Amino acid sequence: MFARLTALVGSGNSLPLEVTGEPSLIWGSWTHTSGKWKADGSAVSVFRVASSNPSDPKLAAARNGTKRLRTLRHPNVLIFKETLELEEKGEQVIYLITEPIVPLAEFLESTTLTGTDRQEYLTMGFHALVAAVSFLNIDCSLIHGNICSGAIAVTPTLDWKLCGMDLLTEHAQVGPASPLAAAAWLVASQYKPGEVGRGEWEAVRAAPPWAVDAWGLGCLMQELYSGHALERLEDLRRTDVIPPSLVQWYQKLLSSTPARRLSPARLVESGVLRTSLVQLMAFLENLALKDSQEKDAFFKRLPSLLPSVPTPVAQRKLLPLLAGALEYGGAPHAALGTLLTIGETLPPEEQAARVVPIIAKLFAASDRNIRRGLLENIGAYGASLPEALVEEQIFSHVATGFTDGNPYLRELTLKSMVILGPKLSQKTLNQVLLKHLAKLQVDEEPSIRANTTVLLGTLATHLSEATCRKVLLNAFTRALRDGFPPARAAGLRAIIATAKFHSPEDAATRILPAIGALCIDPVAEVRASALDCLEHFSAVLKAHQQDLTARAEASTATGGGPTASSSGAGSATAGGGLMTSLGWAASSLGLARAGAASPVPTAAGGSGQVGGPAAGGSGSGAGARAAPAGPTPSERPRSSAAPPSPPDTLASARSQQPLGADEGWDEDDADGLAEHEEELAARRRLASASLRPAPRAPVQAKPRGPPSHVAAPAPSSGDDWFDQPAAGAAPRPRAALAPRRAAGTAAAAPRRSGAGGGMKLGVSKLASDAKPADFDEW
Repeated sequence: MFARLTALVGSGNSLPLEVTGEPSLIWGSWTHTSGKWKADGSAVSVFRVASSNPSDPKLAAARNGTKRLRTLRHPNVLIFKETLELEEKGEQVIYLITEPIVPLAEFLESTTLTGTDRQEYLTMGFHALVAAVSFLNIDCSLIHGNICSGAIAVTPTLDWKLCGMDLLTEHAQVGPASPLAAAAWLVASQYKPGEVGRGEWEAVRAAPPWAVDAWGLGCLMQELYSGHALERLEDLRRTDVIPPSLVQWYQKLLSSTPARRLSPARLVESGVLRTSLVQLMAFLENLALKDSQEKDAFFKRLPSLLPSVPTPVAQRKLLPLLAGALEYGGAPHAALGTLLTIGETLPPEEQAARVVPIIAKLFAASDRNIRRGLLENIGAYGASLPEALVEEQIFSHVATGFTDGNPYLRELTLKSMVILGPKLSQKTLNQVLLKHLAKLQVDEEPSIRANTTVLLGTLATHLSEATCRKVLLNAFTRALRDGFPPARAAGLRAIIATAKFHSPEDAATRILPAIGALCIDPVAEVRASALDCLEHFSAVLKAHQQDLTARAEASTATGGGPTASSSGAGSATAGGGLMTSLGWAASSLGLARAGAASPVPTAAGGSGQVGGPAAGGSGSGAGARAAPAGPTPSERPRSSAAPPSPPDTLASARSQQPLGADEGWDEDDADGLAEHEEELAARRRLASASLRPAPRAPVQAKPRGPPSHVAAPAPSSGDDWFDQPAAGAAPRPRAALAPRRAAGTAAAAPRRSGAGGGMKLGVSKLASDAKPADFDEW
């Protein structure tokens, strides 16, 4: 029995385990304490008995108990691990190492189970003990001889295990020299039936094998339901503490005639102990023997049965059973919901220790239904997932859902990144996750495209600043062109939410131009979001302008040269006001849009008229406003090919189909998502050009005109209108401007020229203190 002693102990007497708890008396001469193996740190229980007399009967009984326990295997019998016999400080010591347990009496004192939950749990435990005794008595023809609360241990999963095998004897070998007789002094008299107390070993051998232990089961029932240890034989007469449904069975167990005592097997088969909790646990423990129909029916009912299960039992017994069934494929995916529901009741530290390892294994399962269940309930356990576990074990399995053919799984995977994304490293975020999001933003499902934008805005704070500046605007402006209204609204809200990553230059050159058309979007939600975005970034630009002005004033006060912003303001005033430049830019934009929609109308046969905002803007000023010969805005003929109204243009420019994969933020760029630097530089130059001062016109310049032998045409309001470059190109420089006309002088009406019938417009000088004549109508 002690062949492994040398291997375990080595050359010295040190134990191969570490004792971690205080020893306490469990039964007879045995003390119990907790410990762990030094080799792997696994938890164990350590039982110890010692005596200075090597021939002490308690040592002989302990040797019998360890030998018997080594050979017994039953779900409700304590699991044997190792035994050692050493000499310590002049004493002979026997160690018994088993699975970790807590004595039943200690557990019942510390448990929070009360009322009906306590009764349910006690009945479940008693049912397990009766099954173990039935196994010994009927299947093995053994007599335990020591059935009491001291011989019962409780495992971490709240299972009851039978221990205290010191008196275990074969039924046919009962006699004065048998362990049952030799160690009978270890058992208190109230636990002994009459024949054992009187030493009538022949009567014991003549009685059924269960007769002695049936008496012990009656004593155990009295202890369980009364709540205290049995102290006197007379206490067995109390039946008021026994549940009414068990009274008659209790009395049969305690019959004075050994042959008439109730068999443990009959008690199990009677069904009186098969409560709903017992049946639930029995089904799960024998799940491998059930067919698929039985499993499906059971797990459909399980959520409705869960509230009746005592919380400690659900957390410590039901949870491991469900985890094992799911891990090894014994349970359908419907069991996952119950497992996660139980996990929510655990404290965070226990959830991390007991639920998270199970979830990590389940994510690796090939069953898509299990993965779907995990993603649907990720909010229940996601916070407990360690970052290292998500990075190394979970994300690689979850990421397969980004390309799943089922749209529902793709969307669940996308939404799970709200919880899992912040736990990923920067390398995984940039090189893996963002590439998946770039593809999902052109997914065929509109809701997935919209939610991708929402997710990207949520994850912005977890990305590096450089990544944000390269990725966010490209992605959000792509969303603004989506045909699905919620996707456009999501893009607008995301731009506002990530405003701290967008510079004033980005706001002026990229954001405001992109959101302008959405201010007249047909969908109210999009319009409202666009106006909010417009208001927000207008305030940003206003604050930026004030900052630039303050810097310019500070530079001037300290004797520095004028900055671009201060000189630009003065030049604009001298050249006709800031509104002139703004009107020119708006007119050019209008021409560009009109030209894209329809050809520019030309003057044919000398009957053409030039109208529209551009003409009015070019010929504004005091002289233009007082000209009697010029046509009024209402008299100007309109082109039959006028550009469509803004809502129609917006609707025709959009499609309900998703954007192409080559639009927006391209993942094939240098970093996968960067915008071309030359385009950014060009946009910055364009933005700065609008702030440069306009050059002053020379006052005494000679007006341009035909050769001396040809009469010069009269001044007009639109010089070289048809020779202007295309909208967006730099204007061709003019040789000179006409001399300044005194304020109030009427501008000459345009006259027709040549036989070709074309119209040549002269130059009309803008007055710095007057707005264009047709500004209000424009």
